Amino acid sequence: MTFSSETSLYEDFVTSDSTNFDENAIKNAIRNILLTEKGSMVGRPSFGSRLYKIPFNLNDCNTQILAKRLVFEALQKWENRIVLTNIEFPVMSQNNLVVKIDYYFKDATLKSSVSVNLLE
Repeated sequence: MTFSSETSLYEDFVTSDSTNFDENAIKNAIRNILLTEKGSMVGRPSFGSRLYKIPFNLNDCNTQILAKRLVFEALQKWENRIVLTNIEFPVMSQNNLVVKIDYYFKDATLKSSVSVNLLE
């Protein structure tokens, strides 16, 4: 499949003004965006995030600050259906990096969250 600038990345995302959304599709999209290495998707070299660079760093405050910035950067660019309200790391472990993302849907008052294990 070849992507062009007019090709929609997600089938349930019609336009930025669309009132159509699917909560599970958005959660999956968030996971896909965060777990896709930037530059690895053919036809969309800027798709994804740079989070793949940090799981091998020590899980400390500096790593979490960097991860928050990278999550925000990727989701602001690639997931137009949500507004981020909080990014946190509920599990503190040297061998695990889980990010919990709270957000609400632009088209509705529904709030939701998703947790993504960055070492998947």
